[in-house]
Amino acid sequence: MRLQHKKSITIALLACFLWLQSCKNNEINTPEEKTTPTELPNRVVFTEAQYNNANLMVAAPKKMKIGHIITLNGKVEVMPENTISVSSPMAGFVRQIKWIPGMTVKKGEVLVRLEEKEFIQLQQDYLSAKNVLAYAKLDLERQTELSKNQASSDKVLQQAEEKVKQSQILVTSLAAKLRLIHINPATLHAENITSQIVITAPATGTITEVAVNLGKYVEAGENIITIMGFNGSKLVLKAFEKDLPFLKKGQKVFAYSNAEPDKKITGKIDYIVRNIGDEGFANIICSPDNASEQLFPGLYLNVDIEAQSLESWTVPEDAIILFEGKEYVFVEKETQTYEMVKVSTGQKENKHIQILNEQDIKDQKVVIKGAYTLLMKMKNVEE
Repeated sequence: MRLQHKKSITIALLACFLWLQSCKNNEINTPEEKTTPTELPNRVVFTEAQYNNANLMVAAPKKMKIGHIITLNGKVEVMPENTISVSSPMAGFVRQIKWIPGMTVKKGEVLVRLEEKEFIQLQQDYLSAKNVLAYAKLDLERQTELSKNQASSDKVLQQAEEKVKQSQILVTSLAAKLRLIHINPATLHAENITSQIVITAPATGTITEVAVNLGKYVEAGENIITIMGFNGSKLVLKAFEKDLPFLKKGQKVFAYSNAEPDKKITGKIDYIVRNIGDEGFANIICSPDNASEQLFPGLYLNVDIEAQSLESWTVPEDAIILFEGKEYVFVEKETQTYEMVKVSTGQKENKHIQILNEQDIKDQKVVIKGAYTLLMKMKNVEE
């Protein structure tokens, strides 16, 4: 009996364990019910009493001229006319140079001092040619007097005239060569012949490259120093085809960098290169109002341009409501019935805002007062 009783208890416990395991499996396998949030309805219907209390006001979208801002990107570039490569017209050894890139140089300052024996020879040739010309002129005067008295032949007189002409050509040519190496022929004489010449800055600007060093021998025409002239920096912007109709010469621009967006650099449009490249944009050349050391070549900038006013469909700013990060207006579908329509807005002017998807609202009346009252009513209906 006792054995049979124990056996019954064991069977009962096993049955209980199996029942519990079955319940657990059913609990695991039973899928959870997913609830889909109810979407907010986009239509509001007022009773007459609600309508009377809401104090709504509607009006048709208004077409008006509204200014807009075009934002372009570009970088600072130096125009070829303002990039100055300084070279020597004659070869020589560098005997003095004190400049490094980044320094500011004024027009007329000495950049480099060169030395070469050919400089001495050129000065010598010039002074010798001057002496020959002076003698030739004296001889011409003598031959002219002799010819008047028929004491000399016409041929000798003609030879004297030719000698003066040839000497004058040589003196003029050598004087021009001296000016090229910055030696004034008018003040040159035997006592101040020099073996050195100076190369001076042709314009005021910033030195961007120094291609020589002390003692180097430079050839004629070899680049010595590169100068970026002041006022040489331009803003070269990239404008897409859709923006070109709204841009014109003389328009005001406001440039700023990502690092300092609040620090504006003003300027104006100089040229519009009306040639759209393979990338789909044209170059817009702008000049800053004031030269600035911050406008160094290669600097990328954002530029806002006050574009020409456009006729656009607009609504008062109070008509726009913001809901879950998006913009909407309410349009009147029929008496006391309003529908929420998503809009894309543009520029603002005189408390009106541009509607870019005007086709969705332009033939309807928009709620311009009480729009948020409708939104609250719509949310209450959902709840």
